[in-house]
Amino acid sequence: MPVPIEPASASPASSPSFAGAEHAEDVLDVPAAPAGPVVLGAGVTDRGHRRRRNEDSFALCRAATTEGTPTVVAVVCDGVASVPGGDTASRTACDVAVAAGHEALADGQDLDDAAASAAEAARKAVSALAPGSGQAPACTYVAAVLDAGRAVVSWAGDSRAYWLCPGSPDESSVLTEDDSWAAEMVAAGMVGADDALADPRAHVITRWLAADAPDVVARHRSWELDEHGVLLLCSDGVWNHLPDAAVLAGLLDGIPTDMETVHAAARRLVVAALDEGGHDNATAVVLAVAPG
Repeated sequence: MPVPIEPASASPASSPSFAGAEHAEDVLDVPAAPAGPVVLGAGVTDRGHRRRRNEDSFALCRAATTEGTPTVVAVVCDGVASVPGGDTASRTACDVAVAAGHEALADGQDLDDAAASAAEAARKAVSALAPGSGQAPACTYVAAVLDAGRAVVSWAGDSRAYWLCPGSPDESSVLTEDDSWAAEMVAAGMVGADDALADPRAHVITRWLAADAPDVVARHRSWELDEHGVLLLCSDGVWNHLPDAAVLAGLLDGIPTDMETVHAAARRLVVAALDEGGHDNATAVVLAVAPG
């Protein structure tokens, strides 16, 4: 059944991450008089129907380059449930990544370098959470550093980024490649996609953020933005139920044009995942370009 969702107030330009709460929402404020196109952003996270707690987290903030170009940094992380402290890992990664991305842009780094700085800062921060012995807190990571014309997405693990085109759903696509057993077996030609996803090892991740993780440098991809699509960052609690990009695009009620509609889009995707079963924590951050 759909989760009841209460109205959420607008957030400040930079906000902490949301983790641990059964349900949380956040919307980026829009500048009062933007000089040109502006990036809209909103996030929603929910514990889902079966998990004991919510170990997902997300964070959003507005920033600017040294030339004054408006930018946004957005992050979604999914705590690894098989080790203690997944919620702490995801919250730490999100908070540190948005702060590091904001600082990198203010220091003159371009979008690519700022995305790399954010991911590396998150990796180091999560690694520092490890106790003296035992299993280390861990999480997946997907993030975007973007302006009104271009985004750099970065990831480690199986949280995903999508480009969704509501007006032309078949032009939608997945921007990231899962770091998982199933994805690697399919890429190596060792098993077909259907068989891989049916295997009990399908969702075992092969890269993640943690002190005991293999050497990880987040992978990056650049994507040109326009006003005809929506950038989605989400945890596997969304895409496990709704993996097809065209289906996700079809759930959107057009392109968001203001704070209200971008918020509604993020809500709609999370509620759809819950309606499909909601077996896991579900988090979606929606980013879209609106005319100034």
